Amino acid sequence: MVFGIIACNLDPKVYSSMTDSNFPETADDANALLTGLYANIKNNSGGLNDSGVNGGWGWPIWCLNASCWWGFNEATTDELYQREATDVRNFDWGSAWNTMSTYRIIKNITRATYLLGVLDKNTSIPEADKKKMAAETKCIRAYIMFTLYDLYGPVQFDVNPDSIANIKYRARPSKEEYFGQMVKDLTEAIPDLPGVTQGTSDWGRVNKGLANMLLMKLYMNDHQWAKALPYAQAVVNLGYKLESDYFAPFTEEQSMENVWAIPSGSQGDNEFFYYTIPSNCAYVCGMEVAPYWGVVTMPWEFYETFTKNDVRKKGIGDHYTGPDGTEYTRYGEHQGHLQWGCIVTKYMLPKERTSSGNLHQCCFRYSDVILSLAEIENNLNGPTDKALSYLKMVTDRAHTTNTIPADIQESKEKFNKFLLAERGRELYFEGWRREDLIRFGEFINNALARGKHAKEYMEIMPIPPQVITESGGIVKNNPGYE
Repeated sequence: MVFGIIACNLDPKVYSSMTDSNFPETADDANALLTGLYANIKNNSGGLNDSGVNGGWGWPIWCLNASCWWGFNEATTDELYQREATDVRNFDWGSAWNTMSTYRIIKNITRATYLLGVLDKNTSIPEADKKKMAAETKCIRAYIMFTLYDLYGPVQFDVNPDSIANIKYRARPSKEEYFGQMVKDLTEAIPDLPGVTQGTSDWGRVNKGLANMLLMKLYMNDHQWAKALPYAQAVVNLGYKLESDYFAPFTEEQSMENVWAIPSGSQGDNEFFYYTIPSNCAYVCGMEVAPYWGVVTMPWEFYETFTKNDVRKKGIGDHYTGPDGTEYTRYGEHQGHLQWGCIVTKYMLPKERTSSGNLHQCCFRYSDVILSLAEIENNLNGPTDKALSYLKMVTDRAHTTNTIPADIQESKEKFNKFLLAERGRELYFEGWRREDLIRFGEFINNALARGKHAKEYMEIMPIPPQVITESGGIVKNNPGYE
């Protein structure tokens, strides 16, 4: 990279002979910088060790560890139990809770701003290439901002390339300013982003579908249903489809249900199975697996929300076999890891792939869009037959339409109650549970019902103490954490 961010994660520092005047000169140079922006949008726990330049370790977004966006969004809910993350799962955190390794992805906002600046000034890169790279950069910047906003609320950002060389801590922006910048980046990016990327060289790079889904989620989480609707419809119009087989997106990387996924490959190192498969497990969900550290399970209470005929249960193991042939069952002589919950596989792939981490990560799926359309329609006009028809598209595939309550259309509240539960079953272990619970107004209630030490202000995390200290108090903490 041309520059790094020092310990405070804000100040850029040139540490090589490359400068704005000699790099990037070509489209390949700029693309190298652009590819580097994907470093935090990955799914292993390797993180980014930027010690000496950026102040230390940084967790990527799509790791299942509770320190990451994905892991935190699961471990704080009824959907996932992580034995080692006691502070997270019990809501035992306060203003001194240090999440700097999570917060540190803020540096990529500045890196994206830098790249947009050099693209704008470069005259040797073909204009078409510049427009596409600028769109991709804006989408990634908005995606990083979306993640931080989801965890912390508004954080400091700078979109002026001319000011980042001397960037300093300043007061956190208003929600309106921060939200508006994400919307601006995404709406400006969409025209020049690729459309459906399956079967193209752009597979794995951000695309129109991802940008529209981010906008859809932004407005939905803010309960601006009318503004969310056109972005959900835009994804429909791109041509994605709901597979007849629920597990197709997880076994077929370029399934047309995958709006955006992290690609597989030798550099992918997807650690999903490392987190879910325990050390005494060799066979589960009808598939052979390699034993790993297996620190996460699905609580039995959540598992029991699935009915007997729900096809989605095939990716959840209520028993397993050990390497020595021992049978582990929930109530048997040998429980093993089933004492904490059941084992999730979901990606029904051969052992040689799951054991090497050579599998993709489903991040944004079309079924999420279908359920979102049901939610939008219900909150705008519902409960209506149209909202119910969207819901049935998903339950029909799962063979659970018969579980829809007969009185679901009596009120918006009854429709939403079932819809929230159905989103949990459809999107289990995909990272959206906490966000869904917050949007439906159930996150804290859900935690309290499970005996957790949750308080109303804990829908978001505290700003790391390091940031508060280094800013000299300019950066204020979130309410409740002062």
